Amino acid sequence: MASRGRTLKYLAAALLAAFCLAFARTDTTEKSMVRAILLEQGETDWTVGLLYQAPEASADSSEVSDGIGFAAAQGPNLERALNNAASLLPLDANFRLCDYLLLLPGSSWQTISEYESLVLTRQCGRTSALMAACDFTCEDLSEATEESGELLTTLLQTLKQAQRSSPRLYETRTDGGLLLPLLAVEEDVLSVQPEGWFLSQIEQTQWDAQKTAVYRLLMGRGEEFTFWMGEHPLTLRRPLLSVAVKGDGSFAVRLDCQTAAASADPTPEELAQLGTLCTQLLQERWQAGQDLIGLGACAALRDGSAARLDPTKNACPQLRTDVAVY
Repeated sequence: MASRGRTLKYLAAALLAAFCLAFARTDTTEKSMVRAILLEQGETDWTVGLLYQAPEASADSSEVSDGIGFAAAQGPNLERALNNAASLLPLDANFRLCDYLLLLPGSSWQTISEYESLVLTRQCGRTSALMAACDFTCEDLSEATEESGELLTTLLQTLKQAQRSSPRLYETRTDGGLLLPLLAVEEDVLSVQPEGWFLSQIEQTQWDAQKTAVYRLLMGRGEEFTFWMGEHPLTLRRPLLSVAVKGDGSFAVRLDCQTAAASADPTPEELAQLGTLCTQLLQERWQAGQDLIGLGACAALRDGSAARLDPTKNACPQLRTDVAVY
């Protein structure tokens, strides 16, 4: 009886091992793991690019490794273009590790909305994907990587470096606009530009480097924020934002930051100038219908829901932004 029990245990262990091996091979290594989706919306058709990791290149790892490939195809609509691109992969597409969504020239807020709807219905991506904008097309990327895939690996590494400043796809449901990091290829060198690409239902425009840095400082998106207030750059890090409602209904916004190791200490005039830039951006976005830092919620928290301010209904309240270093 004891011998029979041991035999059953060995048999059960063998079956479990076989099942795990079969699951691992069918769900991971025998699929092309899509790491990034590139969307390019034209006037009459769509182009979708898939940055994928080959099955033989440890595709189950979320880390960047060799074996990166790229496939792109067109279609009359987004779903057809995605299907056409997926059909070019060496094996069935798996979107479980699809961490990035790249918007190429011609993309708009509608592009994001249509893709998110497709993700929710077909699971062809992730709503937590980080988003970025690119100044190149799928055709440009295909031509640049015909002889070598080194640029594709560099693209994934660059996206990983920019993830602190990249919004996620699901944020389109809560924010009225998003500032995306901008990637560019110059002389076969890929880099994140100091400028940003702002996208909303009514806007799609490139912001200059200073406005981009001010936005990211207020939103805490990024690791370091560089400003040119005088002859030397001022680089800040670790911003702490606080908002207080005064008795007269105005707002006091405060940013406490550290200066980066290589940065000179800011003068009071430079901090005051930076505070003015922050206030101007908050006012500008309010007039565009976007409450960047939740001023309306702060008013409701103090005085009740009836006092909540709405940028689509109320004028921008009086506010002042002070920036300090510690």
